[in-house]
Amino acid sequence: MKIKIARLEDYEALMPIHKEVHDYHLDARPDIYKLADTTFDWNYFKSLVENKDARIFYIKNEDEIIAFAICRKQSAPDRKTVVPRDYVYVEDFGVKKEFRRQGLAKLLFEKVVKFAKETGASGIELGVWEFNEPAIRFYESMGMQTQVRRMELKL
Repeated sequence: MKIKIARLEDYEALMPIHKEVHDYHLDARPDIYKLADTTFDWNYFKSLVENKDARIFYIKNEDEIIAFAICRKQSAPDRKTVVPRDYVYVEDFGVKKEFRRQGLAKLLFEKVVKFAKETGASGIELGVWEFNEPAIRFYESMGMQTQVRRMELKL
């Protein structure tokens, strides 16, 4: 399967898979996520496509986009207490449910790694919810390690 870089005309085709990923999070955390018909804001999408330091990668079969990754190069602040560095942050990542466990996520992740290396980034970072155990196992299989743990106390 060939990985493509999203262009402005790919917006509508990306909507269904983006919504599927959102709905998965909504089912697990309705206290955080809201029901929405449109989950991918046009202006946000456009800003990513037009940003030389961002990429939306996707894989399409004959009919639809079946996997995608959104990533963007970011910089840690140059402060007295923090080492300045550039890294690529994976903002969204998903494979349609019926196409999982076929190696698509690995292909996409490898593309993100290649993009990060091309930008001169020192690493790749992302956030993953604790409930998403399949994603955690996948990211660990790709060599990622827990960097920080964010915790909550519901009141």
